[in-house]
Amino acid sequence: MENMSLEAGIHQVLTDSLIQAFVLDGALKVVDEELADSVLRGIVVEVREEPFSYGASADQYQITVVLDVTFYDTRKKQMIWEEKGFQGYGVYSAKEMRQQARQKGLDAAFRILTQDVLDRTQVGGW
Repeated sequence: MENMSLEAGIHQVLTDSLIQAFVLDGALKVVDEELADSVLRGIVVEVREEPFSYGASADQYQITVVLDVTFYDTRKKQMIWEEKGFQGYGVYSAKEMRQQARQKGLDAAFRILTQDVLDRTQVGGW
């Protein structure tokens, strides 16, 4: 994963989440790129936050992580699938400690993105 967003380090957290998901799933094996039959690449394009629910002020915020992802067959030298604008989101409370609450929202977004990429990879041509 690469990062074009302003959210420092987000690409590494997402990379780790994807690796763990593929290892746990076991349908595809995670190896060094030089040994791979296929390569998954992605770019964190944007992280945005916006009010999700209102009282007198915003009670909750939604944080959305947007990815562009490609899955490439290195043997056949062809794209298996490509998806621009993959989105994962999480909602967090404005009443909790901001950094911890925001991290919960990001974690929820990572879970959605990880599962969507895993699912798409398994049905995207293999």
